[in-house]
Parts: sequence; C-alpha cells; structure tokens
Amino acid sequence: MKEVTSISRDAFNLLLQIVEHPRMMIGAGTLMDDFPRQAPELMESGCLIPAGNQTVASIADDDDASFYELGWDSEHKQHKYFTAESGWVFISSDSTKRYVVDGDHVMKLLQRYLDIPASQRFTCLNDGALWHLGPARFGNHRVHIYFARRLHDSDIRSDVLQKMKREIGKTPAIIICAGANEPVGLDLPIDQVLISLHKLQARDGDLFSFDKDVIQSLLISAPDTTETSGGIGLRFTTDYRIVYWNGEQYNLTKKQSAVMECLHNEGGRAHKDVLRAEARTNEELHRIMRNKVKGKWVTHPLWNTLLKSDGNGYYYLDA
Repeated sequence: MKEVTSISRDAFNLLLQIVEHPRMMIGAGTLMDDFPRQAPELMESGCLIPAGNQTVASIADDDDASFYELGWDSEHKQHKYFTAESGWVFISSDSTKRYVVDGDHVMKLLQRYLDIPASQRFTCLNDGALWHLGPARFGNHRVHIYFARRLHDSDIRSDVLQKMKREIGKTPAIIICAGANEPVGLDLPIDQVLISLHKLQARDGDLFSFDKDVIQSLLISAPDTTETSGGIGLRFTTDYRIVYWNGEQYNLTKKQSAVMECLHNEGGRAHKDVLRAEARTNEELHRIMRNKVKGKWVTHPLWNTLLKSDGNGYYYLDA
C-alpha cells in the first residue's frame, strides 16, 4: 500500500463520522453504495481496513449520522434493519462485510497534518477515546495536541475530563474532538481548550488541511469583554492585573498591567517608548518589571520569560 499524503475533505469528514461510531466501523455495502468516491480514498490511505464478516453490522443514516443495527431474518435468510420511514430493509450477504478504522494509522496521519515530528510517539490515554498526539509548534507557540472521540457519551466525557486534569503539566493544550459539536459545560483546567476538528478544517480547496490561523487564534486571541482575554497559552483578566500563563497565575502592579495591556493590544510587540507612555512613567522597563518583597526589589518572574527584549528598544510577549 502506497503512502497517501492527502485526503479530500469529503473523505476525511466521512472518516470522522465512522470514528464516532462505537466500534469505529462501517458496513461494506453502505461504504461502497453510499460513498463510492470517498471509499477508495480511505481504503488506499490505510485509514479503513477490512475486518471480515459480521453478524451485527452498522448502517449509516444520511439524515442524522446514526447507525442501525442489523438483525438476521431466518425466513428470508437475509440480514435486515428497521427504519421508521421504510420499515424493514433487507440487504445482501455482501453487505455484512465491514471495514474498521485503523486508529494508529489515523493518529499518525493527524500528526503529519499538524507537523508533529514522526519521531514523536502518540499515547492512548483512554481505551480508544483519547490520545496525546504530542507537542506541535505554530509560529512561536508550542502546544500539546490531543484527539478525542465520542464525547457526546457522558461516561466517556467524564473519563476524558479526568484524564485531562492529570495532563496539566502539558500546557497549553488543544483537544481536537471528532464530533461536529463540542460538549457544553466541560470544566477543563486552565490552558486547555476543546474544539471540533470540523472547525479546524481549511475551507479552501478540495483537500483536507488544518487552518493554522484558527489554531493560532486559540493560542492568542484579541481582548474582549469576558472575564479573561487572550488565548489558552496566555490569558489576562479584563483589567490585566492577573496573568495566566502555562498553568500559573501572576499578579501585576498598575504599571506592569499597563505594559501587558499595551503589548497585547499591539499584537505582542511594541517599542519601549510606547510601553512607558501607556504606563505613564519614564522608568526603564526592567525597573517597571520589579516588585518589592520584604523591603528588597526583586525581578518579576515574567521578566525575560514572558516579556523579552527584541533589540532596538522593542519588547515582545514570548507566549
């Protein structure tokens, strides 16, 4: 089997639909009859592999992407399934053959699309529902990528949440889910965000690809009127007096918060004269970024870690 480096968006969306099935499988009849163009792509790519015959098969429903279970009719000696619209539907014995998703192959494919090095081993953190694909880099940002499926199932969702709470050392983190919609009310730890893979797809062209700009916007977003602003790797309270960065919380003085707000509004880079003007002081930045602790001046922990010099009087946020 030759290595396939690209898949159409239609084929990839069908793959996601099959991934959401409890057993990550689809009947051969449905696959060949309903998806004649996408089926060869998924098989040639290695994402779908034959898994023999089945006594209980799955039939995809075009309306709601649900799956019907097959039963055996001893009188007609055929498999059948029931729908409210059509009643009992009989199918041929060939349709009981099935294809299943090669989970390992799909994880490697996602790694390749996300430019995660091939040397990075993915890890299954849940029994076929949550994977850590590894760290990826987008511009100056390094983020851990996770993939999750079947989050509409409350038990799986609860277990995935518990697993992610143990992953707080790997931040910032983006959890990509296979379902079209993200579950609401998911109380993820700071610097972890969940987004549907459907929303991360580039909309131009026929081939599937990730929209890297959407990922960038998750890492650093523009200020808004909500309780916090910024992305998952760097967030501020609306008054910029508290910074959340890489799972830690930092407090700022009024001058320091003015510097951070200015940098954030300027897109993460600004000249020192602009920053000092916003802080309403002529002090040098290294003096602004100091705190008095027990009568002694000490450097703020964000100096030269988050806030760095870019040379020629410019400073930037290294988030």
